[in-house]
Amino acid sequence: MNNLRFAFRRLRNSPGFTLVAVLTLALGIGANTAIFSVVNGVLLRPLPYPDPERLVTLKSNQSSLELADIAAQNKSFESIGGVGVQAADYAGGVEPIQLEVGLVAGDFFRVLGTRAALGRTLTAEDDRFGGPHDVVLSHEIWQRQFAGDPGVLSRNITLAGQSYTVIGVLPAEFRSPRGTLDAFASVHVFYPLAAKARGAHLLRVYAKLRSGLTIAAAQTEMRVIDQRLALANPDENKDRQSTLLSLHERMVGDIRPALLVLFGAVGLVLLIACANFANLLLARTATRRQELTVRAALGAGRGSLIGQVLIESILLALLGGAAGLLLGSWGVDALLALRPEDLSQVENVHLDGWVLAFTFLLALVTGVVFGVLPAWEATRVEINNVLSSSSRSVTATRSTFRSFLVIAELALALVLLIGAGLLGKTFWRLTSVAPGFNVDHILTMRVELPEARYRAVEPQTRFREQVLENLNALPGVQAAMISEMPLGGNAINHNFIIEGRPPLTPGEEPELFNRSIAGDYFKVLGIPLLQGRALTRDDRAGVPAVGVINEAMARKYFPSASPLGARIRWARDEGVDWITIVGVVGNVRHFSLAAAEEPTIYTSYAQSGQEWKRWSEIVVKTAGTPAPAFIAQCKAMVWKVDPLIPVTNIRPMSEVMAVSLAEQRFNTLLLAIFAAVALLLAGVGLYGALAFLVTQRTREIGIRVALGAQARDVMRLVLRQGMTLSLAGIVAGVCVALIATRVLAGLLYGVSPTDPLAFAALAILLLLVALAACVVPARRAIKVDPIVALRTE
Repeated sequence: MNNLRFAFRRLRNSPGFTLVAVLTLALGIGANTAIFSVVNGVLLRPLPYPDPERLVTLKSNQSSLELADIAAQNKSFESIGGVGVQAADYAGGVEPIQLEVGLVAGDFFRVLGTRAALGRTLTAEDDRFGGPHDVVLSHEIWQRQFAGDPGVLSRNITLAGQSYTVIGVLPAEFRSPRGTLDAFASVHVFYPLAAKARGAHLLRVYAKLRSGLTIAAAQTEMRVIDQRLALANPDENKDRQSTLLSLHERMVGDIRPALLVLFGAVGLVLLIACANFANLLLARTATRRQELTVRAALGAGRGSLIGQVLIESILLALLGGAAGLLLGSWGVDALLALRPEDLSQVENVHLDGWVLAFTFLLALVTGVVFGVLPAWEATRVEINNVLSSSSRSVTATRSTFRSFLVIAELALALVLLIGAGLLGKTFWRLTSVAPGFNVDHILTMRVELPEARYRAVEPQTRFREQVLENLNALPGVQAAMISEMPLGGNAINHNFIIEGRPPLTPGEEPELFNRSIAGDYFKVLGIPLLQGRALTRDDRAGVPAVGVINEAMARKYFPSASPLGARIRWARDEGVDWITIVGVVGNVRHFSLAAAEEPTIYTSYAQSGQEWKRWSEIVVKTAGTPAPAFIAQCKAMVWKVDPLIPVTNIRPMSEVMAVSLAEQRFNTLLLAIFAAVALLLAGVGLYGALAFLVTQRTREIGIRVALGAQARDVMRLVLRQGMTLSLAGIVAGVCVALIATRVLAGLLYGVSPTDPLAFAALAILLLLVALAACVVPARRAIKVDPIVALRTE
């Protein structure tokens, strides 16, 4: 207790040292606390379902018929079910809204162990053709649309033009593994057309393993089931290979690499802060050597002296941890504000008991580990030597250890700088990628046509044509079209056949993506027409089907001849006849800016023969930036055709582009912040080490000046030592970075993990910062008065 009181008193009497040490640790511990909160909430926390370790999912989506086959043939699963996602209009409020409806198949809720807060959930018995039109509401929708009224049970509501009876409300804590869903209905009742088609892979399948069974054992059985399905349905299931994943892996697998990279980055920041802390302690204990020697001479044991220094170190670390916890709390709020929209389990990210324990343990370990060596060095004294010599002398061992700490700080800072530079270059390259279409003055909005009123292609075509006619008549509209938007992720792929070419084995035909359009698609988005003509309003039902292909398809399948006039059709005819190619357009980055465009054919909605294609993006090219009043007019033009259709996802194309880069922006920004903090700490650490060196060598410098050394000689002496440490740190950092940056390979685009330009530029940047950190101590050294320096001894 006496040592603790003494440590408090010493820290109170040295506010400058205490503040610098606490802030140094607060930066490192705070950054780690913030990132650990995300890692803990997203990666480490168990999923919010009973027995989460037994929950698995199939990697690829399945059709309702395939799910039924798996459920009937497997012996590995205690329960199995699936859910698809379908938008539906709901007109119970002031204006129609769109709900995301989960299309439930099998025992979905039983798999997740979910019970209703009110009423009941859907079961496998409800999932059948001709079954009851029942719906289960999410807790949020129940509160928002029905004011939390318990009387909502048994009430009839209209979804997608059909009447459904509310049979249950889910608990507030329920989280669907498919993201936020507003309501749940049977797939056989809500979407019977898809439920009948073996090729309609809209369900993500979830299952619960029998107790004691491993994923590997269940995977072995799935291979046998795959073989059976391939034999029974060679057209749809040839070469079928189902992969089982743990549900946790499915939900967090995509974000894990980036989070672990960020966690590793803040670990390096902490190490730099700890090295700075250790250097501060070494400098402080060096000034106490004579005091500690006197204590030793008076009979204090070495253990007692080490304990006294160590208590001070731990106390500083705990103060730094407390300040770091405050910084970490702010950091968590900032992370949640900056996070990509698709970050899963974000509701679990907060400061909880595990985060508090992590912060406390981190501070305690930091205080002990990085305090014990300075304490050991400070108490390793020879009483006679110290009492009889200068209190400012310093051993080579201590100097070497401090130099090692500075080199380590600089090396780790360079690793972080290079990592941030590589991600920054990746982000710059992505923003420089030509998407293949214009984004200026483009407004997008989404509509979903309900099956009840738009079951056939003809009413869908009338709706689209009337909406486009209304929009094109609006002042300020240059052109309008309807399609599946670039960077929207919606596209249908088909195996196809080229007329006149040798037949292929069923299932081995080449693939292309089909995008349906209405209106001036290529004109609105500024996609160049390279050959032939674009689609027009005359390309409608009742006339020969035509299509426009992209440049990627032309090069791949028609490398030496013009594709114009060639005909293709789907390998498994889905009611679409031969399609004549009438034009070629430029490539468009449809899925992401980092993904090269796949072979694609654009066809008219009116000629698609695919009545299930009821989703659409309305795209309007405007003369200027769309104002709120203009957006309201656009919605009114849609409601003029059908007042019950929700108009959602209204945003400019520039925002769509920004969202597509959100994850890269998030990763780059965070790593850049960590690198800047590391650079600051390393620069301060080098400055502190050299400043202490100048203080310790004041007598030596005074003697040199007295013997005729010039100011430039003294400055060269200090700069030489500082730059020697800096160059050693840079060389070490480059060597470590050559290995460490390979973990970034999956996050880079068009940039090598060992990009020489990034390595060279950031090494030079660190060298310049190090030079700046050396200048101030060097200037102080040349101001040493030799007479004063010699008298201080």
